[in-house]
Amino acid sequence: MKTKKSFDTVAFFRAIKEKLAAKMVGMTLEQQKDFLKQVRDGKIKIA
Repeated sequence: MKTKKSFDTVAFFRAIKEKLAAKMVGMTLEQQKDFLKQVRDGKIKIA
């Protein structure tokens, strides 16, 4: 018997991954590294 979860971690992180990928389309490797660093530092929010 499965319990209904109020938060699905896998679905959440897949959605974040898709949002990041959509924003990084067409960026060079250096631009991608800089973008991800800014996301980790909290300068850019992924909504």
